[in-house]
Amino acid sequence: MDTVPAPFVPPAPKPRTSPPSTLQMIRIVYRNPLELWGEPSYNEPWISVSGIGGPLVIANDPGLIRHVLVDNARNYKMATVRQKILRPILRDGLLTAEGEVWKRSRKAMAPVFTPRHIHGFAGSMLRCSEAFATRYDDLVGTTDVARDMTMLTYEILAETLFSGEIAGEPGSFSHQIDRLFETMGRVDPLDLLRAPDWLPRVTRLRGRKTMAYFRKIVSDTVAMREERMRRDPDGVAEDFLTLLLRAEGPEGLNRAEI
Repeated sequence: MDTVPAPFVPPAPKPRTSPPSTLQMIRIVYRNPLELWGEPSYNEPWISVSGIGGPLVIANDPGLIRHVLVDNARNYKMATVRQKILRPILRDGLLTAEGEVWKRSRKAMAPVFTPRHIHGFAGSMLRCSEAFATRYDDLVGTTDVARDMTMLTYEILAETLFSGEIAGEPGSFSHQIDRLFETMGRVDPLDLLRAPDWLPRVTRLRGRKTMAYFRKIVSDTVAMREERMRRDPDGVAEDFLTLLLRAEGPEGLNRAEI
């Protein structure tokens, strides 16, 4: 009798059917925040819940999203808990900056994302992705797909935004990304409780070396590009980093924001 093997179904968190308790919420968010969301979070136009971080509204309806992010953006601030988690990693980046800092950052980066640049990014992304896919043609045994995808992301970012000129070694980058997710990438319970910033977070203490590694990549990459801009101002690539550096000044961005 012929048998058909059951299809492979990868493990995945199951959406919750009931709200978690406070202690359950802290444990879930630290381990894997995706497990926190229940079926209504994905299927309802909007839901309102209360938790240890305060009241929370989840908006799925496109009209509600536009109302918050476009039509009435000035009336909304980023959540305190979100900022406590992201600011130690991203500082005043586009995902964390607010007010005037956000406006100046957005204006400085707008030229990078014109249709002309976007079409150029698409070609680089396609080449990187096709080269990545060929690695699996003769693959024998198992591979860590998460690690592979990290490296593909690194290659695409390096090529599209920095013209392939990033300081550091790609293998170390992949290892440190894993370390970042294991430390500062986790939600610290003290952040959920909105504890004062001066209280030390275990996740950040564990991630200090990793953050120092990424800060050094940034500073070394900027130094490399500035040297090229001085040596060959007409031949330097007009990419993300070059445009940011040229936006530095009293009316633009300061070095910390870059």
